[in-house]
Amino acid sequence: MLVLAELEVSEAFDKIAQLVIKLGAHPMTRYPDCWEHDLDEHWKISINGHREPRKNSVGVTIEPFHCYVEFNGWPAGMFNPNGGSIAAGTVANEDEFIRAIEKAINGA
Repeated sequence: MLVLAELEVSEAFDKIAQLVIKLGAHPMTRYPDCWEHDLDEHWKISINGHREPRKNSVGVTIEPFHCYVEFNGWPAGMFNPNGGSIAAGTVANEDEFIRAIEKAINGA
């Protein structure tokens, strides 16, 4: 019998995984570098699904299994399934980022 431990992941990363599955963009290892997606006109994500650091299309080095986030072209966060950091402004923050992912999931 195979028993897998339950893993706790951040809400943002869980939502990103839902989007990736909905878009059929998995597995992340099929991309030579990072998978990138514009959530909307403000938010963009780059995900490194490899075991080594990779650069995204704008040259940012992303650690293995991490997501890099931009808001209006500016760095806004970097996290993995267990946590990380994201902007905490009035319009660019974790709640707004999660709302943008949810809209992308529902509109995809």
